[in-house]
Amino acid sequence: MKQSFPYIPPAAESQLVYTDGELMDEAVEYFENHEYVKSLQSLIDALDCDFSERYGNSDGTSFSIPHGSIVVNIDIKPTELHISADFLRLPDKGRVAMLRQVAEMNIDNLMLARFVKNGDFLKMEYKCPITDTHPHKIHAVIHNICAIGDKYDDELCTRFNATRCYTPRVTPYTDEQVDKVYNALQTIGSLALNAAADYCAQRRYVYAWTIICGAIYQFSFFANPQGQLINEIEKVTDAMSDERPIEELVSRGTNFLNKLMAMPKEVLAKDLYTVEKMVSVNPHASLQSVQEDFEDLHEGTTAAMQERDYDQVAVRIYYAFYRLLVENNIALLLELHILTAIQKSADRPVKEAAEILHEALNKLMDGDIEPPTDDNDDEDTDEEDEEALAEAHANVMAAHQKMSEAMSGEEIVAMQQKMNEALMAGDTAEYMRLATELQMYMLKAMGS
Repeated sequence: MKQSFPYIPPAAESQLVYTDGELMDEAVEYFENHEYVKSLQSLIDALDCDFSERYGNSDGTSFSIPHGSIVVNIDIKPTELHISADFLRLPDKGRVAMLRQVAEMNIDNLMLARFVKNGDFLKMEYKCPITDTHPHKIHAVIHNICAIGDKYDDELCTRFNATRCYTPRVTPYTDEQVDKVYNALQTIGSLALNAAADYCAQRRYVYAWTIICGAIYQFSFFANPQGQLINEIEKVTDAMSDERPIEELVSRGTNFLNKLMAMPKEVLAKDLYTVEKMVSVNPHASLQSVQEDFEDLHEGTTAAMQERDYDQVAVRIYYAFYRLLVENNIALLLELHILTAIQKSADRPVKEAAEILHEALNKLMDGDIEPPTDDNDDEDTDEEDEEALAEAHANVMAAHQKMSEAMSGEEIVAMQQKMNEALMAGDTAEYMRLATELQMYMLKAMGS
């Protein structure tokens, strides 16, 4: 591979879904004081401060909140909490086979909630005494229900002809957005397949595996597909880690990428849309957990830099960064740090790309992920890079600017100092609380 891949920004604006850490702390405090109803109401507000007004009753004890193709119903009674979500209507044919799979999902996929059959309908349901409603536990239950609803509704509808109980409120991509995704797929797919073929010819199969996987994750990043397509992508990325010969895995990924690129534009468009979300189904990844996960990557790429194996550095970090962006919820500052590195390293000779990406990885491992500052003396950044970077991160940088206007410089420095102190002291909980507080300022700025 002679040159790094181009950066392609997401076709549609990201739907940011964050939990307010301060309101979660408030919910925990209410729970510990045995004020269980107030605790659950604070939890709902922590998910989104508009949920109570938009989806709740007048006394804040009953909510029906949409998430994708399900609606999560939360009923708070004096002695009991009841959470349910209508899932699917059973088909006339094949219902026995579908119920067998659902029975397995009851054991393997749902945690505390359970599938319940009510006539021709399936729902997910969870009940517990009001005294057992710790906010973090209930948040986990809601997250699990939403994740199962997202992951399996399209699959079961496709396999068994089941039908949804609720028609999701979706916003299809525009023709321009679909064209952008389709054309970008052809570009990234072709580059990845050509690079993988070259690596295979050199018998560097691990490099070929990495570049194919990275391209699939990059597609997921800029397309943000929904429906059955995202299920197929998740299956193939999981299958790429099977204990099989590396040549077979490369062939598997190559076949999927070819199939994806051959998909007619109108078929691809069916799974390109945005939809209402109650929670993010991706797990939260703190800076500390990312640093732990990247230890082997950092050690390996540092050794590769010393050996001038720039291909290894570039493809491994490319893959790792896009996978992190697609599969996890990360702090906005960390996301900005990674996107900045990806943007700066795009369309560069592989040696330059490797140096930029490795420097970003070094800073990530050191916890040095503060947003870039204006520096007119930086001779390494040309005008074109600045314009492209500004466009790629317009929303995030605008949020930082508005946050700066809302807070004094001393406040920002003080907050960042506290975050650094918490990180150095190993106090992850305090670090995350402060990071969440900083995020909320940014999110409010985005919405203003």
